[in-house]
Amino acid sequence: MKLIDTHIHGGFGINFNNCSEADFHTFAKNILARGIVGFCPTLVGDNPPSLKARIELIKKVSKEQEENEAKILGVHLEGTFLSPKKPGIQNAGTFLTPNVENFEKITGDAKDIVKIVTLAPELDINQELQEYLEANGIRAHAGHTTSDELYKVSGTTHHFNAMEPLTHKKSNVALKGLLSDDIYSEIIGDSLHVNDDMLKLFFRIKNKDKIILVSDALPVAHSGLKLIAFCGKTIYEGGKDKDGTLAGSSMFLDEIVQNLLDKNILNEKEVQKAGYYNVIEHLKLNEAEVSALENLSKDNLR
Repeated sequence: MKLIDTHIHGGFGINFNNCSEADFHTFAKNILARGIVGFCPTLVGDNPPSLKARIELIKKVSKEQEENEAKILGVHLEGTFLSPKKPGIQNAGTFLTPNVENFEKITGDAKDIVKIVTLAPELDINQELQEYLEANGIRAHAGHTTSDELYKVSGTTHHFNAMEPLTHKKSNVALKGLLSDDIYSEIIGDSLHVNDDMLKLFFRIKNKDKIILVSDALPVAHSGLKLIAFCGKTIYEGGKDKDGTLAGSSMFLDEIVQNLLDKNILNEKEVQKAGYYNVIEHLKLNEAEVSALENLSKDNLR
């Protein structure tokens, strides 16, 4: 089974926000052995020069990958354009107003490597940035948001997490995204970020063509470390800080898929669709990109 992870911060002790060029290659080799053939290195908030340097480095690495590496499909910029009311583990001091000027300040000439931008759509005046991103082939996701509307996004980031909860009193992004047949929705199926009954509800209601399985895996995943620095905080091996706030997952996508299979929440056909084919459609991968994924040596896959 081949999988693509569009929301992953690292693993094996490697943090995409500060790791070396060699670390990216090491990570890509190790993750391919788990059946993950493509991924989007996901960056949390930082100052614009640092993020710009990261994005440029990822673009460089993506052009120099070897045949025994999972393909870097593009950057998922999760930090920076989020609501300070829903920061999660991230440092709200790094957040910027979501607009085109700030986006270009961060990406410079390397914006073509950016595939997904998570933002709080309610802070995007006149949906300027959302329109700009989608017009440039970049998927705008609603995430870390208090919004009651989807506005002009094409996806939601780690659905249910860092957004207003479902309630019978009012509508919000979590409910609208769940019911929309046009919006893609990421979901972390580790049974920790979203409990099993809510996962069952999500998979029963959400359009099967628009579900994206992700890991939100942290650098601490499969690192053998008891703790690690992430977003300026100490994160423990279970993926939480000292206050119990979830920073992400300590599981990779293949383990999350196995969790869903073991609990009969999804079957193999469903996880293959949500963990691979839907991602290809959402990212609008071209024929060459898909061929590169399909042609990865079976010797490197489980």
